[in-house]
Amino acid sequence: MSQPDRFFRKEQIVIFDFDGVLTDTMAEMLRFSDQVCAELGHPRRTTPQDIYGLPRMGFDQLARQLRIPESLIPQYVQKVLQCFDDQPITYSLYKGMREVILELAKDSVLAVVSGNLQRVIRRFLEKHQLAECFWRIEGIDQPGNKREKIQAIRQAISLAHPAYMIGDAVSDILAAREAGAHSIAVTWGHQDRQKLLEAQPDFIADRPQELLKIIRGDSSFRSS
Repeated sequence: MSQPDRFFRKEQIVIFDFDGVLTDTMAEMLRFSDQVCAELGHPRRTTPQDIYGLPRMGFDQLARQLRIPESLIPQYVQKVLQCFDDQPITYSLYKGMREVILELAKDSVLAVVSGNLQRVIRRFLEKHQLAECFWRIEGIDQPGNKREKIQAIRQAISLAHPAYMIGDAVSDILAAREAGAHSIAVTWGHQDRQKLLEAQPDFIADRPQELLKIIRGDSSFRSS
């Protein structure tokens, strides 16, 4: 993939998760999950607590939490993602996130690595006129796990550049650590502050505006 030179003159790499970091899709997750469970003949009521407790964020893990038979999990995942693909974008950016993205884009290579579909993320960013800020968008429909995708982004830009992974789940923290990136856990997403702290992220943010301070070098947001 050829990329404009402007992305390679930046000072650091900042990678965002999508659901629970850029936007709140909890209501859609719950509704789509219930709809698909009913279609598969295993009606369930999905709750936020089902998502809060996941050991690894992903629709396959949510299916297991809901005790969907293992043989039906691929269909469950495909159908939930299809719901996201079929529905218009009605969810919004978290308050303050637009300003954070525009500011970071001035001196950072921005990317998204997510368990949602690439085209859903792109449509969302285009709707909010932010797609041009991002060098790469990696969805679940691209090969590789989250760690591998973070590593690939770092290698494509420069391993010498500081890299940050911003996520709302324990699995984001672990993937960042394994990929050699700094982890920033955000508390406005799908897992709570205490659960995130137990995974020992490098930094923790309670508001989007704090991301700028962390990436600009404010050590007061270190988690320990």
